[in-house]
Amino acid sequence: MNLATAFRLVPEITYERDLQESCASVLDKLILPPAFWFSAAIGATKLSPQQAAALSRAGIKRGLPDLLVLSPDAHGPRIFGIELKRHKGRLSVTRIVRTRRGSPRILEGQEDVFPKLEAAGMDIAIAHSVDEMLDALDRWQIPLRSHHR
Repeated sequence: MNLATAFRLVPEITYERDLQESCASVLDKLILPPAFWFSAAIGATKLSPQQAAALSRAGIKRGLPDLLVLSPDAHGPRIFGIELKRHKGRLSVTRIVRTRRGSPRILEGQEDVFPKLEAAGMDIAIAHSVDEMLDALDRWQIPLRSHHR
């Protein structure tokens, strides 16, 4: 056995929840008013079917980006979405499941929801790292404190 095979380097696995917490910390430190951000990461924790159903009845929608940023521009308020994915992560797809009573229920995935959000005026970026999130904020001209990468 040669050493190259025995000690092959593999990339560190970044969990989406860790990425979410890192991005949240950076946003708390860097975003400047009048911009405002919040999280819509309902999927960051495991929910029981009963909890998921209760949130759905209360109006929580599936397929939203993890982070939402509100910021004005010359034409008025704008909303931006940042979807966080681990390396090689993909957008969720729509699927049909059965309820406890056997009725079919459509669970919309991000592949179908994101185009609807964009048609309504939301800009959406997919980020695999804090740097990719910061690139999107720069592209959108969101006011930030000075920062060094």
